[in-house]
Amino acid sequence: MRDARELDAFLKAGGRLRRNAEALATPWSKEHMGDSLFELLDHAFNLTAAIQRVWSEDFDGALRHAMSVAQSASIGVCANAGKFEIVREWESGNTDFDTYTQRLADFLQEKGVPQAGQFRRMLNAVVAFAKAEPTGTWKPARTQAARTAVEAAAWCVLSAVSIRTALGVPPKFAAEDFGETVARIVARL
Repeated sequence: MRDARELDAFLKAGGRLRRNAEALATPWSKEHMGDSLFELLDHAFNLTAAIQRVWSEDFDGALRHAMSVAQSASIGVCANAGKFEIVREWESGNTDFDTYTQRLADFLQEKGVPQAGQFRRMLNAVVAFAKAEPTGTWKPARTQAARTAVEAAAWCVLSAVSIRTALGVPPKFAAEDFGETVARIVARL
């Protein structure tokens, strides 16, 4: 809770992050609230860290944080939609990220999620930026790549919330508060 309070204060989020974290932590139940608490704090922290890295011109660090957020958002969608076997296959190395996101998008399209293809493309874009070889890249291009990846990762986490809601498994935190928090984070870019 200390981290939630500190990040909320740092972002000047008006208590949105802190209140949602406290609601998830009281009463504590890892089985029922742990994933939502992790999602809320991890995504907010890593997006903030990515932006701080852009400011300090640590573009590789920014891209790693952005990739972490995008991948986590995809895992949250899979896990909450009952398709964690797709994640296991990718994490075990039995498939690559592109195939993983294609399987996820196919599943979402079957369920009638209209933004499934766009979600896949944005996830893949973030990972592609993060895995691109930066050697010799012109500094303004590296700066823009990091900024674009961070914004795309923010879009991915917000889309993950709407996708999960459409599937009937929304996160256990207030989506509007989370959206406002993400907007406040991205505005720092």
